[in-house]
Amino acid sequence: MKVLTMLVLASMLGMSSAVARAEAPVANKAPTVKAQTATTDAAPVKVSQQDKMRLCAKQATGKKGAERKALMKTCLSAKKA
Repeated sequence: MKVLTMLVLASMLGMSSAVARAEAPVANKAPTVKAQTATTDAAPVKVSQQDKMRLCAKQATGKKGAERKALMKTCLSAKKA
């Protein structure tokens, strides 16, 4: 009976490790040349308003008053090509 129990436990352990390996995340592969050209031909990525604000605020660091206001206005209204 002990041998039967040990065999059942060993087989369950073996199956669970095989399942665990099958569910392991696959590492991302480097994109192929075809995939890279497909992504570069796509429409330009839109920058969110929050990201725009963050980038413009970094550029305006050290400026005060009207100078900062003018820089922020031009930066935020600029279209990204």
